[in-house]
Amino acid sequence: MTPSLSLRRRDLKPWLRFGLVFGWLLLTGPQALAAREAPPEPLEEVESFEAAGATGMLVLPPGAPDRRGPVVVILQDGEAPDGRASPYTDQLLGAGFAVLEISRLPGDSLDALLANLAGHPRMAEQRLGLLGFGAGARLAAALPVSDAAPVAARALLYPGCGGMTPAAMPGQAVLLMHGSADPANPPQSCEALRAALEQGGAAVRLRVFDRASYAWDRPAFAGEGPAMLPRPDGAGRVRAEAWPALTQLSAAEVAGFFAMSLLGLRR
Repeated sequence: MTPSLSLRRRDLKPWLRFGLVFGWLLLTGPQALAAREAPPEPLEEVESFEAAGATGMLVLPPGAPDRRGPVVVILQDGEAPDGRASPYTDQLLGAGFAVLEISRLPGDSLDALLANLAGHPRMAEQRLGLLGFGAGARLAAALPVSDAAPVAARALLYPGCGGMTPAAMPGQAVLLMHGSADPANPPQSCEALRAALEQGGAAVRLRVFDRASYAWDRPAFAGEGPAMLPRPDGAGRVRAEAWPALTQLSAAEVAGFFAMSLLGLRR
């Protein structure tokens, strides 16, 4: 017996809907999918920056060509960038800051460099922030206040707290970060540094990451283990172990700190 196919009217409705949808996709699918694609994200502007013998890369956030806003200057831990600043740059750009990552800073040229940066067309009448890693943080803490370089906030990451004599920073915001397992930044020394900063008029926030070593945010290339890096005070070397998850957290906290202190945003 030949099998028969019996479909009721109610059974035809799903098939009819499927046929209509399938036919519509065949005719207009590529155009419809293209229309749904998100517009391309605006790109940052990148330009080289030179002043007073120093060199760096200035990255401007997406926006109108005449858009102005604060800039955060990144000071390296050592003579050359090692990729440590990348997650911080991403977070800062996302928050609307321009970022100047210094690659070469000879002698006492930081004050002159900042004064030159303050005259940039996109930075005119804007406040500056300093972000320093290790030896770069010590340099940021020692910079005296200057009318020519309107620094308003400083983030000091594992600066080697012992033996530091920071400059007076009346009215400035300071974020001091270090790990509890960092021999170059023992807790008692960093507490003493916080007291010295507050005595100089700074509003200090101290952030201690439990079990973090020195330079937890330094990339571990090719899965390498702990590294021995120069101490920020130049007295030998110190153990550093990468912690990628903590790096993302600290980068977000640094961006939030500058958003509150330079843009006046509140959490």
